[in-house]
Amino acid sequence: MAINVELLTETFQRAKAENGGLHSLGMRFYQRLFEKYPAVKPLFSTPPEEQHKKLMASLSSIVAALTAPDRMLPYLRAMGIRHLKYKTESAHYPAVAENLVAVLSEHLSKEGVWTDEMKAAWEEALNVVASVMIEAADNPEKYTAELAAMGYQADGFKASDPEPWVLAGAKA
Repeated sequence: MAINVELLTETFQRAKAENGGLHSLGMRFYQRLFEKYPAVKPLFSTPPEEQHKKLMASLSSIVAALTAPDRMLPYLRAMGIRHLKYKTESAHYPAVAENLVAVLSEHLSKEGVWTDEMKAAWEEALNVVASVMIEAADNPEKYTAELAAMGYQADGFKASDPEPWVLAGAKA
């Protein structure tokens, strides 16, 4: 199955406009994540009121860069490597994906429609995102040159960038 860029973009635009927008979606994401997967809560030192902004900016960046793999892949690899610092494990990625799809479903169902096609599109895209991030986290040295060319340090951060979760020039 190929990633359905049009459907992902359309549903994300709806998420931004409906049911309290990205603030509501992001806050619900962490509420449900900590309820359903309490073992991940200690991995977060930033309160949900701030953390949701990073998540939504990352998600916005990914959706905006769906048609620009030359920019998105290094961004995702850097994010995967950065998440080593946060003690993220490969097993956490399916929980995050399941949680995001579930809250998107809740969020978009309140004012509109959530379909099996939308669910499948998001699951497929999040599987690709997780695969790229996990591969980079498992083999960071493999991507050192690529990330350096994009301005990232070996740890996945940019020296002069206080918001590495935002992909420059990406606006969804």
